[in-house]
Amino acid sequence: MAASDSDPPILPLLWDEDNEGLSQECRDLIATLPAEPDWFTQKLYQYKGLWLFKRIVQAVLNCQHHFQGRDSDVLLITSPKSGTTWLKALTFAIINRKSHDPNPTRISSTHPLLTANPHILVRTLEISLYNGHAEPDLSLFSSPRLFASHLPYVLLPESIKSSRRKKVYLCRNPKDIFISYWHFMNTLRREIQENNMMENFFKQFCRGVNLYGPFWDHMLGYYKKSLEDPNKIMFFEI
Repeated sequence: MAASDSDPPILPLLWDEDNEGLSQECRDLIATLPAEPDWFTQKLYQYKGLWLFKRIVQAVLNCQHHFQGRDSDVLLITSPKSGTTWLKALTFAIINRKSHDPNPTRISSTHPLLTANPHILVRTLEISLYNGHAEPDLSLFSSPRLFASHLPYVLLPESIKSSRRKKVYLCRNPKDIFISYWHFMNTLRREIQENNMMENFFKQFCRGVNLYGPFWDHMLGYYKKSLEDPNKIMFFEI
């Protein structure tokens, strides 16, 4: 499985407002999108009803244009701070149980989860694969390929939506998401903590103006699809 670096170190690059590296298509699109200031970055842009950093908009375009899925693929989907790391580790252990015994009493010291972050083992499409790369090399990913994403259903590539490949959606209480997101972003950007009032961010979160928000639109998009075709989308909550 190909891996170079994990998702977390890439995150600060995503809120860079510089247009360098953005395609003309993306720049033209960004110019037409509603924008609002974000308490942790500079701006969020509303694309098809959801709020994204401009570099994620570019990654979404890259993914939509170039990602070619396989029926054996498995895609893990969450809103940020919904148990993504846990879901990645659990699913990786299940899929690779034949080559790496997950039983704690028999687990080998060579098990990948003992030495690598789950974000390295299960790459996120729009953050670590298609961010800065229009066509990343996916040839080294063994089958069944396991990917993750925070994208709402409406922004998934058509090759994912129209295929038989499995999608797993993990939902978390939005109150817990808010608190986790608040602490996580303050840890990443300590220089802005004093000026970052929780009350202001809470109001913004309730309005749905947060990364990959609104929460309810994100969650309901997958919940409704899971009711239509439970064999394609497994929806569960923690």
